[in-house]
Amino acid sequence: MFALLGGLRLSFALLVLLGGLAALRAIIGQKTLAMETAPRLLRKIVALGFDSPDSLGIPLAAILLLFILNLGFSSVAMARRVRARQAAFVTMKDAGSIRSLANHAEFLASADAGRRLAAFLKESGLRVREEKAGGELRVSAGRRGAGLWGPFFFHQTLMIIIIGAALSMLTRYAGYAELSPGETFVEKHGNYLRVTDRPALFGGDRNFKLRLDRIDLTFWKPGAVKQRANVFSAFDGNGTFLGQRRTEINKPLHIAGTTVYQGTHQGFFAELEARDGTGTTIDGKARFFIPRQPGERMTDVVTVGDTGIRLELELFTEQVVRISGLESLGSTHMATLLKVTQQEGEKRRSLGVLFKGGTLTMDGITLRFVELKPYSSFVVSRDYGVPVIFAGCLVLLIGLLLTYFWVPETWWASVRSDGDGCTVAVGATAERYRETFRERFAETVKRLEEEVGAK
Repeated sequence: MFALLGGLRLSFALLVLLGGLAALRAIIGQKTLAMETAPRLLRKIVALGFDSPDSLGIPLAAILLLFILNLGFSSVAMARRVRARQAAFVTMKDAGSIRSLANHAEFLASADAGRRLAAFLKESGLRVREEKAGGELRVSAGRRGAGLWGPFFFHQTLMIIIIGAALSMLTRYAGYAELSPGETFVEKHGNYLRVTDRPALFGGDRNFKLRLDRIDLTFWKPGAVKQRANVFSAFDGNGTFLGQRRTEINKPLHIAGTTVYQGTHQGFFAELEARDGTGTTIDGKARFFIPRQPGERMTDVVTVGDTGIRLELELFTEQVVRISGLESLGSTHMATLLKVTQQEGEKRRSLGVLFKGGTLTMDGITLRFVELKPYSSFVVSRDYGVPVIFAGCLVLLIGLLLTYFWVPETWWASVRSDGDGCTVAVGATAERYRETFRERFAETVKRLEEEVGAK
């Protein structure tokens, strides 16, 4: 049973099934394939009730879980094989076994050859083991034995990345929010402007608070945005002040297992109020993005309730200079007003300007400019699979280092007394780079014979 669940054939079959289900999920999700012209197999699968991407979620998750179990069992089997190989490398060999190795040599030596042989191998950086058996001294020496685990780490990489991908799929969560300076955001699902569905795992609200203290934009010549930043006061779920934190692009804020990324949308909100002749009031909001360079217009198009009246609003405001980095734009925006233009198909009709707090009447509608606030955006994200995937990449790097730069080699020697001297048999093997090792073996044996051999 263990061999079956950890077998390579099952791994291959599960990979094929995973690929097939993923492709089928994508095809069904596109809904571009007419069933009457679809392949017969696809029609049969759809007829079984798998007619949507969600319906394939359970079998896909089941096969993914089985594949992870398969990788776990195969990892245990691989670890056992590596341990068995390590044990085989430290096993002593007699003279006959040494002569059967691809790299071996034999020479005569003085009576104390065993002691000097062991000392020579130790000075070469090898771990030496000795035993006396069958009338001879047997020596086993090796180094970089951990290199045998290289393929095992490669195997673990696949399992860790798949687990990370599955964890990411079950925990991924992201929301988009905007704040004006002085406003506070409480991390709850319902407080985002846009947010994904709650994940299957760890989807609860964190309830930490972020108060936007300052928007900081850095412009460089000829005026393009170089950096965007928010300065927050952060509070945990209990209201404890955690300090003032700054977020920038590629410099997020980490709080309560959640990452807060700097958004790329900054600008102004113009709060508007429209009232018709019956006294019905419609509240609205226009959004104006910060100019990316001097001279760029700040405009937005809004529709007044259900009236069908479309207005193009262009913002001019001295508040631009209150945002760090935008001081150079102040000379052209020294008042706060909206230039209002009505759009009727391809026709455009100027309605004048609307100052903050003022009103403008058109077609029985009175439009009031209530307030103007700067705002900045940020994105909140949780994904517990990402660090696992990065861990898999680290394991892959370890496997590469062990495989290609930590090559195991093992030496065996037999010293048999022969009258006044000894006969020394030496053999060695390496896991990789065997041609270059053969040359190094010959050079080492030559030095060993000079050191230990009969004078």
